Amino acid sequence: MGDYCHLFFGQRPLGGMFVYPFMRRFPPYKFKVKAGQLQIAGCWKSNFKVTGHPGFAELASMLGLDHTGSAPWSPVSGLDPDELWEVGERVSRAINA
Repeated sequence: MGDYCHLFFGQRPLGGMFVYPFMRRFPPYKFKVKAGQLQIAGCWKSNFKVTGHPGFAELASMLGLDHTGSAPWSPVSGLDPDELWEVGERVSRAINA
């Protein structure tokens, strides 16, 4: 378990909601609403300490991306929320090890 926040909201008007499973230091993904649609982006480009970390590979694959490339926003529609949380938890453990 970590000692960081559970959620962090970025700055208005374009900020996202960063999710920190079990308060670990680095978040696996972030959410935002754009044009009324919930979107997700991986955080493999958001922090220099974990940029491109191989622990992001499973999440990137789930989003149809590569963890060594860009991390664009993608709609969450079509993603299973339980699977997304499980993948996020595994990624969080890997990148915060």
